This record gives sequence, structure tokens and C-alpha cells, in this order.
Amino acid sequence: MPLLGFLEFGALVVGVLAVVAGEFFGLPKGMHLGVFLIGAAFAVGGLESLGTQRMCFRLSEGAGEAYAGPPAIVVGIAALMIGAGVIAGAYLLSDGLWHSTVAYLQRRPAAALAAGGVLAGCVGLFLMMNPSGRVGTAWTLLVRVPRWLLGLALVLAALASISLGAWEWLQPAAFDDFARRLPRELRWPR
Repeated sequence: MPLLGFLEFGALVVGVLAVVAGEFFGLPKGMHLGVFLIGAAFAVGGLESLGTQRMCFRLSEGAGEAYAGPPAIVVGIAALMIGAGVIAGAYLLSDGLWHSTVAYLQRRPAAALAAGGVLAGCVGLFLMMNPSGRVGTAWTLLVRVPRWLLGLALVLAALASISLGAWEWLQPAAFDDFARRLPRELRWPR
């Protein structure tokens, strides 16, 4: 059994138990620690996938071998981003800055748009890959082509989200004007 896989699952389980116990017994620091452990499990898993080019959260050496290489790197990037975001959330909760940070991100969503775009792009790229290598006309038409098209749509949406985040960061006034006008422009019966 790989040691990192055991540690990742252990941190995840202990983190979930700490969150539940913190809420059940009214221990806010226990909940913050649990959120941190959940984020740390994902971050370590992402680093493992990036470093070894094998899938994270593996409990046996041969698990997920079809996903070694580029699919594992894509999953590693997504897991590392999720872990970093959850760890940041734990610190914000612990310092009492969660609500002010959420309010700021509602006013200036550039970071959230960019991070969401990168995550959606990772999911889209993962869907576009064929790690199992299955072939055949029926499999291609019924599974691979629709999955690839969905992945392409997610990658395009990710590029749009990252572009919107960059636009909001560089020209916030123009972005705010666009965001105010968009609901009126999209109204169906004109």
C-alpha cells in the first residue's frame, strides 16, 4: 500500500471527522482544523500526482495505471488548486475573514473567475483524453465523441472564464458596466 495514499485518505477522514465533531460539540477551532486537513489531503494528492505522474489517492501500487502521465498531471493540478483553496478557506475561517473575503470576491470576482476557469479547463482536458484506450465504432460514437465534445465545451468555457477574470482585473470599470448591462441584453422577449 502506498504511504502517500494512506496519508491522503487518513487526512481526509480525520478532517471530515474533525469538521463534524467541531460542529456537533461547538468547537470552531476543531472545525477549522478539519477544513485544513481536508485541504491538506487534496494538496498532498495534487503534489503526488504532479511529482509521480500517477493518480493521487491510490491505495495500491497498480491502481489507476491507465491514467498515468498527462491525465494524472491534469488531475494533480486540479487537486492542488482545490487543496490550496480549502486551506485558504480554513485560514479565513480561523481569522474571521471569511465573510469579508466572500464580499470582496462578489465585488471583484477576477480571482474566482480565473480559478474556476482553470478547474473547468482541467475537467475538460481530462474528458478529452482516452486513457483506457478502448476502440471500436460503437464505443467511439456513443462514448468518446460525446465525452470529447463535452470536454471541448468545458475548455472553451474555461478560456472564457479566465479571459473574463483577466478583463475584470485589468479593467474593473468596463467589466462592471458589462455585468450591469448583461441581464438586460439577455432578456428573452425583447
